[in-house]
Amino acid sequence: MKATDFNLSEQIKFSLETGVTTFKDSRLVIFDANAVGLLRQSLVDELGPEKARKIFLEFGYQNGYADFMQMKINYEFDTEMDLLASGPVIHTCEGIVQATPIEIRYNRDTGEFFFTGKWTNSYEAEQYLSYNVEADEPVCWSLMGYASGWGTAFFGSPLIAIEPVCIGKGDDHCEWKIQPPAAWGDEAKPYLEVYRKFFERMGHNG
Repeated sequence: MKATDFNLSEQIKFSLETGVTTFKDSRLVIFDANAVGLLRQSLVDELGPEKARKIFLEFGYQNGYADFMQMKINYEFDTEMDLLASGPVIHTCEGIVQATPIEIRYNRDTGEFFFTGKWTNSYEAEQYLSYNVEADEPVCWSLMGYASGWGTAFFGSPLIAIEPVCIGKGDDHCEWKIQPPAAWGDEAKPYLEVYRKFFERMGHNG
């Protein structure tokens, strides 16, 4: 199937008997965005922005990696490109953000990977701005983590998503860019530290 053929609403199963909602092999829990925003801000206030950022990057990474595995195992896509592009589709279906790919290119033989796109209506940017003034750095931590986890699971080697443009720091929209750590250079270092344990489980040192 094509990436755009996927419809999450048709794949979710609700059980009033057990209280367990599932998407294939994954249990889902649904929370109000304001409650998640309060949790995020409480962690910032209690632990400081650096530790809170680490937690939400890890949270997003695990979410993106797990979503990819469900898509890979349970669905047959027409092409590898459709499988990769289904990431923004499911991210959008989950109500996290409206994700629109702009450019995708990769080469497994050379290790090249480049995936960019636009994020619209990021719940995380909205929640950040409801508590804080504009930031100096991108604030969509869980979104960047999700894109990193999804891309890494697809490519089979470490990839890092960074937000060069973010409403949370005063831009008029949000964008993502996913590349290997080496392509980012020093900019990747803080993210490498966060994801190192995930990369090592895959047999990579980052």
